[in-house]
Amino acid sequence: MTTSKRPLRALALTATALGALTLTACGTRGAAGEPAATAAVTASPSPRMLSGKDLERHPDPIVRAQAIALRIANTCVPGSAIELPPLPAVSHVAEAAAPYGTDEPPAPAVPPGPGGDLPPVPMELPSDLPEPPDPVATVSHDEEPLTAADRCAADAHADRVRAAFTTAPADEAALRKTLTGLDYLPESVHRMPGGGPLRVRIDLRDLSPNDSLALELTATATGVRVDAFGAPIEGDPDITRIVREPASS
Repeated sequence: MTTSKRPLRALALTATALGALTLTACGTRGAAGEPAATAAVTASPSPRMLSGKDLERHPDPIVRAQAIALRIANTCVPGSAIELPPLPAVSHVAEAAAPYGTDEPPAPAVPPGPGGDLPPVPMELPSDLPEPPDPVATVSHDEEPLTAADRCAADAHADRVRAAFTTAPADEAALRKTLTGLDYLPESVHRMPGGGPLRVRIDLRDLSPNDSLALELTATATGVRVDAFGAPIEGDPDITRIVREPASS
């Protein structure tokens, strides 16, 4: 059974960000039982917690991207999206952990043989093994219709993008730089194959409460054209392989 990418990655990242403030360096013990070098954990939190629109200026780019997506979703349908809880403005968290703790490295599960090699372990399969599962159903690569809430959120994202491109992007690097400045994650921006004008898709499926929302940007002579479409989430199909419906004239 395929599951959705929901809940948002932000919920896991929230715990990470909050936990960064409470991490303690766990020391190891040397041969004499004295504390050895500890794991280096540093955090530089803001003196206050960030919430609401302040999260759109958080140092973590994923928190910023999700805070924007959540605000847009709640603007379209108030109360429809779970707000991020207040987060510390952590600017840097570095952790270097020793490979082992107080004890020696764990011994292998099977004792080594006379030559130092692990002895072969015969594998006997049970006679009552179940039949292999049926082949997984074909993943859909067809565009999905957007709901009214999706369309509202798509329009808000499109307005942000269009406003940032007052001239045509010189190349893909310039286009990506502008999108990064708008807090769209680099890994969410995918170049479309083929010739013709520069074209990318922004995958918002795992960042936005609007599960299937995606944007397609096409470079024009004066900026970019932004088209929103619905991308299926079942099977997590490649965003670049979603087949768009022909535009109605």
